[in-house]
Amino acid sequence: MPKRSAIGLAVLLLAIPSSSRDKKKPSLPAAILRAQFFAVVVDPDAGIPVMSPGENETARSDVEAALQKWGRLKTTLNTANADLILVVRKGGKPIKPTIGGTGNGPPVVWNPGSTGDVTIGVGRTSPPYSTPADPRANPRPATRTEVGIPDDVFSVYPARVDVRDAGPLWRYIAHDGLQHPTVPAVQKFRKAIEEAEKTRKP
Repeated sequence: MPKRSAIGLAVLLLAIPSSSRDKKKPSLPAAILRAQFFAVVVDPDAGIPVMSPGENETARSDVEAALQKWGRLKTTLNTANADLILVVRKGGKPIKPTIGGTGNGPPVVWNPGSTGDVTIGVGRTSPPYSTPADPRANPRPATRTEVGIPDDVFSVYPARVDVRDAGPLWRYIAHDGLQHPTVPAVQKFRKAIEEAEKTRKP
């Protein structure tokens, strides 16, 4: 009897994983799978690198182009009309000189004066869903030393949240994750969505 009981228990345990596998759940939040429109912005906390001022803007454009080519999501320039906010930030040296402010507005303008002084100007812009009362909105441009991570960051947030305070729905961090023009981060995001959709109920 003990031997037969052990065999029966073993058969029961083997049957449990089988039923669990039949009830797979999507690996991505429903907000991502339901989304139709997206907006891509540069991380509002990222300064404009002095040595490569256009790197974050290039990454933003590359992400938009890659997603438009895929065709699963439609782009919108107005974050208020988006279902998802995609935030990008290029990595690099852990410590690098930058110009404070955000890369989501007009480019930085350098105005060398006749006396050798340099005036730094930047267009006024606000990060997604910030308010004028927020002290982080529209900071005065100034040189600073930024401490960051060496890897590129691609983050996905729900619409109508302040991306500086909310947690991401999905994130990809990797060396050259936003590399021009292939944008591996978009490829990973696309693969994650396609795999999740396979597990959704028809």
